[in-house]
Amino acid sequence: MNIYICKVCGHISFNNALDNCPVCHAPKTSFNQNNDVFKESEEKSKEAAVKHIPSIKVVKECGLIKEQGCTDIIVRIGETLHPMEEAHHINFIDCYIDKKFISRIDLTPGVWASGCFHLKNTGSKTIIVENCNLHGYWMAEADIN
Repeated sequence: MNIYICKVCGHISFNNALDNCPVCHAPKTSFNQNNDVFKESEEKSKEAAVKHIPSIKVVKECGLIKEQGCTDIIVRIGETLHPMEEAHHINFIDCYIDKKFISRIDLTPGVWASGCFHLKNTGSKTIIVENCNLHGYWMAEADIN
């Protein structure tokens, strides 16, 4: 799988670089290919996996948007909850459906390393990508159906 990273905002694009970044709108020339980005993060800090791999829960009946048929993707960063301190924190959590970017949650040290995506449309698989300011990119996948 080819992985492209936006140099401006850190967005990851799977399979090909986009004409414009869907997060910061930077042009295609702002993407660098790095197919080993997740492997590099794990190799850099093998003990960090317990605090970085996203935990994903798919809920078919949304408690917030009941009238529209919403699916929730609930994300917690780490089996051991990731710290959210100035010196060590999660920058963002990105949600993809069938490798297509859906949305980003930007985080600051004032919140927990978690979030929820309320999906209007679903596919077959979600990918959650998170970025730690010290330990890089981490990813997890879950079936939606």
